[in-house]
Amino acid sequence: MHRILLATVTFALLAGCSSTPVAPGSAKRVPADRVYAYQSDVPGGATLAVSRDNGFWASGGCLATVLIDGKKVARIDTGEIVKFKVKPGRHIVGIAGDDEGNGLCAMQIGQPVKETAAEVSSGETQKFRISGTQNGTDIRPSSI
Repeated sequence: MHRILLATVTFALLAGCSSTPVAPGSAKRVPADRVYAYQSDVPGGATLAVSRDNGFWASGGCLATVLIDGKKVARIDTGEIVKFKVKPGRHIVGIAGDDEGNGLCAMQIGQPVKETAAEVSSGETQKFRISGTQNGTDIRPSSI
């Protein structure tokens, strides 16, 4: 009986150790003062949209740095979304710790750079989701 109770409690804790996707319609836009690049229209361009989950495991309390092709392009908080206008082709989308943060956030503990590749066509929008678990944050392509 004790093993069943222990297994149930463990499962409940692990299930609670992940972030919650933010619905595109309810996501807050990243304020303009935290968006640094790729905001101008590009003739025949494409869009990269990056959203960040809600929840403690999405590294709530610290902003994350969004990178495109290795360049710092925004700082995003939980529950936010930001869109970038890029040329068609291959781009590397990534996240890193917040080098502008305060206190422990500035130390970027446990926040190595994580990246994924995207190939975008003219007029296309590709979405990416920053999510988290007890193992840290990650960025991946998303259909949400």
